[in-house]
Amino acid sequence: MIDMENAKTLPPPYEIYDFEPRKPVYFKVTKWELGKVTIHPRWAGAPAYKEILAIRLYVDPETKPYFPPYYDITPKRLVYQLAGMLATNFPRGMWLRIERDIPGPKAHFSVSWVEAPP
Repeated sequence: MIDMENAKTLPPPYEIYDFEPRKPVYFKVTKWELGKVTIHPRWAGAPAYKEILAIRLYVDPETKPYFPPYYDITPKRLVYQLAGMLATNFPRGMWLRIERDIPGPKAHFSVSWVEAPP
């Protein structure tokens, strides 16, 4: 279990990646950080702000040539899945493939390391 209270706060700017269902994305990760970010939900009745866990994936500049050099990953299931995966197996030079199954908060994610995007 990840300890949210003791997690460091990731500094802004936030670059939250929005995954589209059934559309795989590929990241060439150079390093990563686990921490918390402050978001401002916009749904009816939402709190003014909320702290959530995030994984910041720093990516190869050739795959994201603009600032900032990272993406912040925030879906809770995916954060926990990636935290375990990245902490135990971080193969340099490979691509991280992530695919979301459905829209909404009940989404699941398929995650794997691949040699290169298709």
